[in-house]
Amino acid sequence: MRKILFSIFSVYVLSVATAFAQPTNVQPGDLIVLLKAGVEPGQLCDDLSSINGVSTNLKVVEPLSKSMNIYLLHFNEQAIDQSKMLSIVRQHAFVSIAQFNHTFTERLTPNDPQFGVMWDMNNTGQSGGTPDADIDAVEAWDITTGGLTTQGDTIVVAVVDGGFDLNQQDLNFWKNRDEIPNNSIDDDNNGYVDDYDGWYTQNNTDNVPSQSHGTHVSGTVGAKGNNGIGVTGVNWNVKVMPLAYGNTGGLESNVVEAYGYARDQRREYNQTNGTKGAFVVSTNSSFGVDLADPADYPLWCAMYDSLGAVGILSAGATANANYNVDAQGDIPTACTSDWLITVTNTNRNDVKATAGYGATTIDLGAPGSSITSTYPSNAYQSISGTSMATPHVAGTVALMLSVACPDFITNYKANPSAMALVLKDSLLNAADPIAALSGITVTGARLNLFNAVKAIQNYCLTGIDEAAIAEASFAVLNAAYPNPANDKLTIAYNSLTEVEVVMTNILGQEVKRIKGDTSTKGVQHSVIDLTSVAKGVYFITIDNGKAVSNVLKVVVSH
Repeated sequence: MRKILFSIFSVYVLSVATAFAQPTNVQPGDLIVLLKAGVEPGQLCDDLSSINGVSTNLKVVEPLSKSMNIYLLHFNEQAIDQSKMLSIVRQHAFVSIAQFNHTFTERLTPNDPQFGVMWDMNNTGQSGGTPDADIDAVEAWDITTGGLTTQGDTIVVAVVDGGFDLNQQDLNFWKNRDEIPNNSIDDDNNGYVDDYDGWYTQNNTDNVPSQSHGTHVSGTVGAKGNNGIGVTGVNWNVKVMPLAYGNTGGLESNVVEAYGYARDQRREYNQTNGTKGAFVVSTNSSFGVDLADPADYPLWCAMYDSLGAVGILSAGATANANYNVDAQGDIPTACTSDWLITVTNTNRNDVKATAGYGATTIDLGAPGSSITSTYPSNAYQSISGTSMATPHVAGTVALMLSVACPDFITNYKANPSAMALVLKDSLLNAADPIAALSGITVTGARLNLFNAVKAIQNYCLTGIDEAAIAEASFAVLNAAYPNPANDKLTIAYNSLTEVEVVMTNILGQEVKRIKGDTSTKGVQHSVIDLTSVAKGVYFITIDNGKAVSNVLKVVVSH
């Protein structure tokens, strides 16, 4: 797959020999800067107060994430050329990363007439659709409807958007219970004052504005299910953390701050074993910049790695335009983070709508055309666009974690970044291949909620025949190495009969079957060639035709 890991503390370098559109959306005089550890922003401002005798008036506007040392600065763009100023700041010894502050727009196409049936969740052919061109939500809800992990963690999805109707009767919005609202005190000492209802980055308050776009997106993630009103989200009981950037022509600095807030809440949860913070498992970003070069947005792109480091996957909407993101660029879907899932829009006939594509940049499709969801003032509306596709994916991550067995959750908490990638790979591998996306997306597939839930359920081998394992005294699996493996995997075992070594994926599908070693007594070895095996989690067993052995879990990492 196309993702390239990098640390937010490293310089972001894009080495793609394709042409990207030149940015025309720079906020005059603004810079977003990641300072090196121990450096105060005032030090940089003092050091660059004048350049070649010209006063820059460089000043601190606000911290975007104090914990990460990211600040919004402003200089006099009338006195010094913006590109020259950015170049000087980037080369300064105090600075790790510097970039312009960009504007962006919400990814929304004109509304279609409202539909009474949610085809995206259960497509029966209504309104000319193709039966089963959906995410198989009904089948998934037979297993789980979301809300809590098996260890009792309250699952949270952070939706970054323009605004939210916090009084919409069909939505479960997250509340910061460690904060006393409206007392002007940072009660939980997390660096945000009165952040009871989430955070409004434009005004640095929790007074989140009411807007339709974020309300609609939130409903797809987690509108209350089985309550006799409105619509049903991917999850019926998940908590939605509202992170508002405000006006439709939003500023990039507000996005970086919103991501920083979600990261801080999850990091606090990790560090306190759940006594503080929030169990944020995914973010949703239904906005972006068409034809943008990620090299101009290093901090925006790097935030997905920083979120991933604490266990958060992010879903990002691609453009509502038919162009190849591989060649022409996009923000956020051309960003190269392993913890970002990039999404295009499919319609009720499993055909790609007017939306971006890319064989190495766009991971998969999800329903996004004529999607009915929550709207302000307890209304409901049908809207189209990649904005509507992406929350299906962010919500799927949350639903998967609601069914994950205790072992998975334990591992996820102990190693959040690695296990978040297991979640992502499981989601992508579980998607439904469709002709419309073949060769123009990473997976060539459309989201399947049921398969994704089953994939995580199978992580703990809940479908293995325990009676057969108990009878399998004929063979014992000792080890599989190296683990993770790349090109070859060696299996060590003891067997009393002729056997076959079997490799299955997380969905229980057989991937490899090879004849066992009969040339030696004692410990026997067989080697599995992995060159044709996709990256992901797999299970190894020994089979003699009557029963299976114990099971070993392996990871293919190439």
